[in-house]
Amino acid sequence: MPIATTLPARNVTLRFPPSTSTDSRDLREDDGEDEVEETYQLLELPPEILKQVEGLKGDHDIFPLTIKGRPSDDATLCTPQTTFLLRTVGISNSLLVCRTPFSSFASSSSSAVTTTSGSASSSTLEVRDVCHQILECVPVAPNLERIRTVLRDSAWQGLGSNAVALGKRKRGDGKRKGKEGKRWTRAMLGSVVQASEGELERGLRERCVVEVDGRMLLLPPALLKELLTILLSLLTIHSTTSATTCPTAPIIESLEEDHDLPPPLTREVLNLFGVVEGEQWEADVKGIVREVGRGLLVALKGDKKRDDFLEEWKGEVGESWAEVVDLTLLEGEYLLNPAPPSAFNSASPVLTHFPSSSLSLQPAIRFADLFLTRPRWRPDEMAPFLKGLTRESDNKERDKLVAKFVRVVKEKEGVWWYPRRTA
Repeated sequence: MPIATTLPARNVTLRFPPSTSTDSRDLREDDGEDEVEETYQLLELPPEILKQVEGLKGDHDIFPLTIKGRPSDDATLCTPQTTFLLRTVGISNSLLVCRTPFSSFASSSSSAVTTTSGSASSSTLEVRDVCHQILECVPVAPNLERIRTVLRDSAWQGLGSNAVALGKRKRGDGKRKGKEGKRWTRAMLGSVVQASEGELERGLRERCVVEVDGRMLLLPPALLKELLTILLSLLTIHSTTSATTCPTAPIIESLEEDHDLPPPLTREVLNLFGVVEGEQWEADVKGIVREVGRGLLVALKGDKKRDDFLEEWKGEVGESWAEVVDLTLLEGEYLLNPAPPSAFNSASPVLTHFPSSSLSLQPAIRFADLFLTRPRWRPDEMAPFLKGLTRESDNKERDKLVAKFVRVVKEKEGVWWYPRRTA
């Protein structure tokens, strides 16, 4: 990508390129050069990118800038770790894009200042384009929910369905042809999901996506729950030096023989929920327990008492891991409401599945939907449902959105958020 430079201190002669008449084109073709019309888009790099570009040491060092998304998407620029929306901004002054002219063509077809040898002087520049706007980089949150959207049709089918799970059709299963989802590779997914590589990697882990035989495979929460409860049982049986460490071989063998789970998929799941070093697996028990709870939430039909849900959750993970169960692990996935008046015999609040992933990425629509769900919110209750509107840990931008759409009211029982009145 060309980088703009300052003009030299001495006087410079600017000229427009020679006309592209037939004679001019013939001269250029005889000289081995083709005259093409040039147009430019000027990109203004924000300080955080410019600092990294200027920090490149070697001539061959590259700082990748990639425009991602589908043709219908707004243009998004991605660095290795951050995502920016490209926005066109008009400017009052004209910006000239210049370069040194073609030497031989300039000497024969232009009256511009030249040297005695016939080549154009180094003090002469050709105007290649005149720009009246620039592209501005605006920090935005990555569109990670597209991961689920594009992988949903080709998602894992659950235990005992390894042929379908790995994208292979069984003999005689021709009726499914045309209904099978597209086989997405890592590169294909990265080209349509508007997120940096670092953000995309985190998004894949959060949504339980693994790569098996070169194919990206989404593991749905309800089906994954069954596999993870078995994993917790195997961990308890085969644990060695600690309660969260065990050898990988008996787990892989047991899942293949008893549940028809392919070893490549088992290894990916072990890496997704822990760390595999050599032949030992250090399990992320907290992550497994969280995903089991998410699987239970997804399967909820209607409301359920909080205490009953927690008991079911503990029963799924087993006695060894019951103490890890905590409703805060599922923040942003549920709503907790007071028990109905008719349920006077129980003071347990009612739990409802309400995932933040189902909400719009447009701030105005999301806040409107949240306030349609509840007329008022406590700040700590709404905060998990604002994830994805701003870049991770960008609290300043999040506070700006809150100030725009929320009216803060202090009442006897504390601070509440109400929808901001509009004219």
